[in-house]
Amino acid sequence: MYSIKIIEEAGELIEARDTLTQKEVTEEFGDLMFVMVNLARHLDVDPEESVRSTNAKFTFRFNWVEDEIKALGKAPKQSDLAEMDTLWDQAKLAEKQA
Repeated sequence: MYSIKIIEEAGELIEARDTLTQKEVTEEFGDLMFVMVNLARHLDVDPEESVRSTNAKFTFRFNWVEDEIKALGKAPKQSDLAEMDTLWDQAKLAEKQA
């Protein structure tokens, strides 16, 4: 049931992005977030804690990629997407081992 509602709301958000005002896009985004929070409630998941955890995970990986690029003697803008994706995958492995 929730997967259908999530897909429906995500579709409305994508459509809104292409055809509606920023205010309407914001409202559609809120609808999607509401459905996701309601799903979290049914899964007994704290949505705020979940987002905080994901942000921490992203920050760890992003910093790891930056450090690795720097260790290669490069700046991030001297790296390409393929290299960054490879480093991102390595960061995920490093995170699991930490």
